[in-house]
Formats: sequence, structure tokens, C-alpha cells
Amino acid sequence: MSTSSYRSFRLYGYPSFGLILILLFFLINPYERSIHSWRQFSFLDFIFVDVLLTMSYAALLFETGIQLTLRLNKKLPWERKIMTRFVVQFLLHISLISITLIPIFQIELPSKFTADQLLFRQIIIFSFIFSLLATAVFAAEHFFHKWKDNQLETSVIRQHATQAQLDALKLQLDPHFLFNNLSTLASLIPDNPALSVDYVIKLSSIYRYMLTNRPQNIISIKAELEFINAYLFLYQTRYGEAIQINISNIEELSSKGIAPLTLQLLIENAIKHNSFSKESPLKIDIFSMDNRWIVIKNNKSLKLTRDPGSQLGLKNIRERYLLLGDGIPVVHNEQDYFEVRIPLLQNNKP
Repeated sequence: MSTSSYRSFRLYGYPSFGLILILLFFLINPYERSIHSWRQFSFLDFIFVDVLLTMSYAALLFETGIQLTLRLNKKLPWERKIMTRFVVQFLLHISLISITLIPIFQIELPSKFTADQLLFRQIIIFSFIFSLLATAVFAAEHFFHKWKDNQLETSVIRQHATQAQLDALKLQLDPHFLFNNLSTLASLIPDNPALSVDYVIKLSSIYRYMLTNRPQNIISIKAELEFINAYLFLYQTRYGEAIQINISNIEELSSKGIAPLTLQLLIENAIKHNSFSKESPLKIDIFSMDNRWIVIKNNKSLKLTRDPGSQLGLKNIRERYLLLGDGIPVVHNEQDYFEVRIPLLQNNKP
């Protein structure tokens, strides 16, 4: 329990428990003279005997328990030896209460305030029972807060682990991508310097996009399409009309988002899997469906030799969407076409 919680408990708990004690002592011994003081004595006598002293007793019970708990938490934590701590706190608690109460009952008061031995024994027995219960409650309260702290810590660790996985997945780009584009650029420079400049600009914009948006888990459709246009420029420069891309019905998705590099991975997946030429081009369609999905569909002309890493792109996307927890991609692998439906995400950034 925090210091502020103890403060609130002192303010409201002591008076409430004191009133409960007055009722409890009345139920235990209804013929005790002090209980009927409101009939026999003045109102001030009643306040002093039945209320003030009972409130003081309630404060004594709780305050000794709280102070013992705070000090023993430093000297003898519950986690070290729970049974030893329980016994030590209980014995210290009942001892302190007894040491405080015995001298009070020996004080000579006016005859009408004198407490008999029965009341004294009742108070000592009640103090014993209360100390036992209070020690158990303080132990339960300590371990409950520890459990809550552990739950919170576990949740934070999970979030950090999830974010780390997302960051790692976002960096899983094809290592051949840069090599292939540098090779294409080297062949362009002697024959077409102007196109080479555009090629370098597009290539740099791709890596700038990846570096800028690496911290983001969700990117706007508009930003992703701008990146894809630069990405497709590189492939179409390299393959010409052998790759044909058609993007339609995307403008209406401006408020939606997508995991960064999703479209790039799917386009790369289609290029890896299929053989294509100018006479038999690879056709890739990108469009929206029901304002809930963005669909990437391509015709199939599978290569005879399969790339051993060809499934990494789809696996990457599935894992990222599982971590984002907002739907997973749907794959349709038909005889003449391959289609992936990507769930659109809510994009909170403009």
C-alpha cells in the first residue's frame, strides 16, 4: 500500500472501525455499563468513554500494524521468509498493543469510568484476534500489489518484445535488392546518363522512406503508394514492359493505413515466383475491396526452380499483422492467379 493510501485509510478507516468496535463490544456484552452511558451519564461522558477511547483503541490497532509493516518491509521482506515474517510481525504487534493497553487500564479514573476485568479480557482477546487477522491482511495486501506490479511489468516487457519483433520484421528486406539495382544502375550509366540520375533519385527515395518510417507500425496508404511508385520505377526500368502494374480505386482509402513495406514485399514476392517476358508479362493489379481490404493480385507463370526464400515475404507480413492484432492477410492461391487481401488499418496520423 502506498503512503497516500495509508493516509486515506487513517482518515476514513479509523473512525469507521471505531464505530464498528462500539457496536461489537455492545453485542459481546450488552450489559456493560459503558455501553449504556448515553442513558446514565452526560453526553460529554459518553463521547469520552464510548467514542473517544474506542476510536483511540482502533487507531492503536491499525497504526501499530502499519508502522510495523513499513519497517519490517525493509528489515525482513515477505519474500525472504514468509512464515518467519508472519510470526515476527504478529508477535511484535500483539506485544506492542498489550504493552500500551496494560498501563492504561491501571490508571485510576473516576468510579463511573472504571472498566471491569471482563472488558479488559475482551479487549486483550480481541487484540490477539485482530493482530492475527491484520498480519494476514498485510501479507495478502503486499503480495497482491507485488502481483499487480509483476502483471504490469510483464505487460511492458511484452509490449517491448512485440515492438522489437515489429522492428526486426520491418528490416527484413531482400538482400539482393540493393545488389540488383546497383548492377542495373551500372549498366544504365554509359548508355543513358539522364535515366541513371532518375534511377539514383528513386533508389535514394526508397531508402529514405524505409529509414524515415522505420519507427512507424502503420503508414498511410498515400505514403505507401508514393513509395511503391518509386519502387516500381526501378523494376520497370530494369524489365520494361515485362512487368505491368495497374493501381485503381485507391484514392478512397486516404484515411486508411497499412503496415509499412507490405505492398513492396508482395510485389517482390510476385516477381520472385514467376517467370515473365515482354511477350508474356507479369500483370499485377492493386485495388481496394469493400473499403476493408487492399488487394494485390497477379497472374501466375511459376518458375521451374523455386527460390528457397520465396515464402519469407508472406511470412513476414503475416507475423507483422498478427503482432498488430487487427486482422490477418487472406491468401488465394488459384491455378491461374495469386491474390493476397491485406486488411486496412486505422491510421491516426494525417
